[in-house]
Amino acid sequence: MPLTPLDIESRRFRRQLLGYRRSEVEQFLASAADALSQAILEREELARQLKATHEELENFRQRERTLIEALSAAERIAEERKQAAQKDAERIIADARRHAERIIASTREEVIRVEQQIMRLKAEREGFESRLAALLNEHRRLIELRRQEGRAAEPGSRSTLPPPHPLDPPQR
Repeated sequence: MPLTPLDIESRRFRRQLLGYRRSEVEQFLASAADALSQAILEREELARQLKATHEELENFRQRERTLIEALSAAERIAEERKQAAQKDAERIIADARRHAERIIASTREEVIRVEQQIMRLKAEREGFESRLAALLNEHRRLIELRRQEGRAAEPGSRSTLPPPHPLDPPQR
């Protein structure tokens, strides 16, 4: 049974001739010493537990600080990577636009070149058609002249031939 301060204060010893009964006092002192020893042990155990709890609390606080720092670093790194990715995306888009503009400019130049080639080929075709038509007309005229010469060479016919054309082959 634990000894309380009230027990000590209220404890009364029987009196004897020259003081208190010695056996009761010694028994009480032994009981008080045991209680005090028990209290000291309990106090030391509680102090150890309190120290362990404080160490554990400090450990948890250190872990919390470490986690907060890690989270902050992760957020900072994530933001840096996000910004870097944004810059890369902008650079890629700008490169793609420049490339597309070069392709468009090249295509426009090619279209102009092809249109010019088409116009040149049309002009060549028209020139060729004109020369061919002139050549055909000249051959028709020559054929007609030969027919007329053939009729004029027949006995009794008169020649009404036009003069030879400068491109006509010489007559034999």
